[in-house]
Amino acid sequence: MTKDTVEIPDIMESLEYGPAPESDAEVRQWLEQRDAFGHFIGGRFTDPGDAELFDVMNPADNTRIARVAQGSRHDVDAAVAAARSAFPDWSALDGHARARYLYAIARQVQKHSRFLAVLETLDNGKPIRETRDIDIPLVARHFYHHAGWAQLMGTDPELRDYRPLGVAGQIIPWNFPLLMLAWKIAPALAAGNTVVLKPAEYTPLTALRFAGI
Repeated sequence: MTKDTVEIPDIMESLEYGPAPESDAEVRQWLEQRDAFGHFIGGRFTDPGDAELFDVMNPADNTRIARVAQGSRHDVDAAVAAARSAFPDWSALDGHARARYLYAIARQVQKHSRFLAVLETLDNGKPIRETRDIDIPLVARHFYHHAGWAQLMGTDPELRDYRPLGVAGQIIPWNFPLLMLAWKIAPALAAGNTVVLKPAEYTPLTALRFAGI
């Protein structure tokens, strides 16, 4: 029998494939549940209502994946007022109490790590391998690290002189959206501050998902 006469069965027709571990179906379902995203202020999402909206695009194919409300002066004032209102109670907690919240955030980031990795890839354009294996695990590690930092603030010679100052205004760029959020938010909360965060307009979606967490 020659090579040309060998019959190879087409087994591909009989195989059924489940979704890949990094399927974007759950993420796209979450995005499609909202016509537009408002701001997260005072523990809840605002109604975008008649706010000016901007498109968030998938850089891989230049398709729109979400619309997000553009922050106005009123929105910024409301966010700062909410953060100032929360500051006295948050800063009054001892380090161990603040640490429990930071540990809880870290565990929730781990629990939703696959979702966050896929969302970051859709929003930012990074390979899933980078968001899954580097960025999101480091986000959780930063919150774990600063939870330990909060616990030591009352006793460690290098930390015990640190004091909460108030509301921290924070701006993050597009290239490491969720990781840079962790770099800024985790130490601020550990020290007893509250935060108003402005993500990059190119990549705001993991910040919004983090707020929900």
